[in-house]
Amino acid sequence: MDNINKYLKIAKDAVIEPEARIEDKVMERISHLNEKDKKEILDERFLDFLKKSNSKPYQFEQKIRENPGVFAFFSIFIMGIIAIATYVVRSILKEEN
Repeated sequence: MDNINKYLKIAKDAVIEPEARIEDKVMERISHLNEKDKKEILDERFLDFLKKSNSKPYQFEQKIRENPGVFAFFSIFIMGIIAIATYVVRSILKEEN
């Protein structure tokens, strides 16, 4: 349980913009841990988690998973706009012929 609290503290303080060297940014942002804890907690799995959680596709996927109804609504709305645009274009082309 102690490690979970440390992970949560680190994740709360380590939200940064995605860049090539995310590990360096994490180390800069973490000031309340000693060196032993930094080496123990900042393992490969946690750094992989940070890289994924700061990526735009991952954040978009999480928003869809949290709000599937909103995604379905916007999908149907966009398909409706495409259908209306297709109908208008077809009616204009029929009038010309």
